[in-house]
Amino acid sequence: MNYLISAESYRLIDKEIKKIVKDNNYIIFNMSKCSIKEVIEEASYFGLGIDEKWIVASNATFFGTEKLSEEDNNLLLNYLNNSNPSSHIIFTTLNGIDSKKKIVKCIKEKGHLINISKMDKRALNEVLNSYLRNYNYSMDYKTVNYIMDNSFKNLDIMFNELDKVMLYYGFPCDIKYSDVVKIVGEEKTNNNFLFVDAVINKDLGKAIKIFNNLKIYKVDATSLVILLAREYRLMYYVKTLYNKLGINGLIDYLHMQEWQINKLYNNGLKYTNNELLDNLVSLSNIDVGIKKGLLDKDTSLISFLMDTCN
Repeated sequence: MNYLISAESYRLIDKEIKKIVKDNNYIIFNMSKCSIKEVIEEASYFGLGIDEKWIVASNATFFGTEKLSEEDNNLLLNYLNNSNPSSHIIFTTLNGIDSKKKIVKCIKEKGHLINISKMDKRALNEVLNSYLRNYNYSMDYKTVNYIMDNSFKNLDIMFNELDKVMLYYGFPCDIKYSDVVKIVGEEKTNNNFLFVDAVINKDLGKAIKIFNNLKIYKVDATSLVILLAREYRLMYYVKTLYNKLGINGLIDYLHMQEWQINKLYNNGLKYTNNELLDNLVSLSNIDVGIKKGLLDKDTSLISFLMDTCN
């Protein structure tokens, strides 16, 4: 049987995948990097001693607004209508589905569709509280809402913040609002990462606007230089090692989640390898110059933005 899982969170998708595959091993294909043909060929091939195969095809955005070529669409439809009963392909997407598409209708008729709708605030609150209860922690409504309001409406970030809070406590208990404020920080703290995203995307206007806001809250430009250098370094690692290690190898090597690797890889494609290295050298020179008192930290960072975001 073939599956299609649509949800707003990687964690929710992963939870559904585990329900389906149970203890079986599975192969991962990232559909933003792989072709329909590659997945179908894998589903059709069985080596010696293999009786059943599980395949996860992530980032299958073509079940939503993104379009497939006519050739790929027909290839996928033909497979879904005549799939190998011993192969199970689990397509996943964060971008929603278009129920009018033939490939979606085919999954509904011949396979299994799991469509987890976007949740409102009350539903999110219950999901997060349920997650805490699994580990014997509790949190009042106000405190959960604080985490929700400081996670940019991203459910995966909310889960990550809860993990951070539980790690801080280290034992099951009633979590205090005052502790969460200290651990999670306010939204202005998370703007550090919005600043990095703006620079990586070469959006000069947005980067400078966020930088000026961060200065109001006394955020040190040196810390932003370090964050940028880290991001460019990771982008370079992922881009240059992707073909050698593959996504699973990079997850193990960098101790990061699949969505983080995908983001770094996609961002890395916006730059040549030389550009990534040049930016790393420039940021290193800025860092050294600031520490030696040779450069003004704000002026040097703005100069870097002007050169990079063009």
